[in-house]
Amino acid sequence: MPSRALTDAIVAEAAPPASGRLELWDAELPGFGLRITPAGQRSWQVMYRIEGRKRRLTLGSFPALPLKLARDAARATLKEVAKGNDPAAQRATLRSGALTFARFAEAYVERYAKREKRTWRADARMIEADLLPAWGPRALDDIRRRDVIEMVERVCARGHPYAANRRLALLRKMFAWGVEVDMVPATPVVGVPPPGREARRQRVLDEAEIAALWRAWDNMAWPFGPLFKLLLLTGQRRNQVASLRLADIGFARQIWTVPAESGRPGGGHEIPLSTYALEIATSVPRSGSAYVFPARGRPDRHASGFSKAARRASRLSGVDDWRTEDLRRSTAAGMVRLGTPAPVVRNILDRAARSTVGGVEVGDDRSAFEDMRAALEAWGERVRSLAEAAAPDGPSQQP
Repeated sequence: MPSRALTDAIVAEAAPPASGRLELWDAELPGFGLRITPAGQRSWQVMYRIEGRKRRLTLGSFPALPLKLARDAARATLKEVAKGNDPAAQRATLRSGALTFARFAEAYVERYAKREKRTWRADARMIEADLLPAWGPRALDDIRRRDVIEMVERVCARGHPYAANRRLALLRKMFAWGVEVDMVPATPVVGVPPPGREARRQRVLDEAEIAALWRAWDNMAWPFGPLFKLLLLTGQRRNQVASLRLADIGFARQIWTVPAESGRPGGGHEIPLSTYALEIATSVPRSGSAYVFPARGRPDRHASGFSKAARRASRLSGVDDWRTEDLRRSTAAGMVRLGTPAPVVRNILDRAARSTVGGVEVGDDRSAFEDMRAALEAWGERVRSLAEAAAPDGPSQQP
């Protein structure tokens, strides 16, 4: 079969044949291609052999399923073939008779969520708790937009608006995946608004909670104990601290050069490191990774899995309902309690956004930077005193 690397332009501009079927095969992914009918209908195909027999599977139609997603779906299909599975036979089994929502949900969990989402168990719990009791035996094609609205409104009426929003997001993902793999012709979730308005979180840890958490972090294995400590001491965003590299730290000047974060304004920026923060950064084990907090078994990636680590810290400390995002807010509140002016706090929290405007540096004079250093140093020493007072052999905590 002649092939060439398919592009969006090639796919969109290919003329339908006068008769028969025109098939364009992809040189980038052998076995994957596009079939075009005389009427101009374009459908993605993947060809493979199973037990010596040639099989063809239709993945979806263009442009509803764009090239990139279709190629990804074809790769996933060919991976199944490599395991000895027959995706076409699996789909035929699913579609024998009316495809019920229960069978569709099972396919979503097994074929998508378990492979692509670390949080797939949360999806499975939501499906089991609310979606299957309501729709399990129903034919998938019979589920309408009105059904989706009623579902999420029922959850909201139980007094759980956030849970209702999570279920709506799950349904949106499930049906979008169903369209991609041609299990459902269209999604009934289009245009359904979130039923619950989520208030912005305002949780601020008090000093007793900070002391208790610090004691718990002392008892947690690297990387999360030290990582949580630096979140509190620097006031920077979680991903910025998690991706900290030794090369980003100027030890002599006690400065951390924070790289630009994708999707946020401004370029890289500098943050002073307090003496206490520098002590923690230099005390962590050296793993050979460029990252101070590498992922377990993956030195080329920084640590993740923060929620699980935070739950463990809650159990160890007795501090409930805290999240890593609360540490940044608590840093700001702590510095304000120490008398730090609000503009200095804002500079520390939003340094990236404030460092450049239209490529021109603003508000970056030396006195402003030293004000930030003084504020972070004072905050570091306050946290040190809380940590020492909370230690098993430390002095009683001062009011």
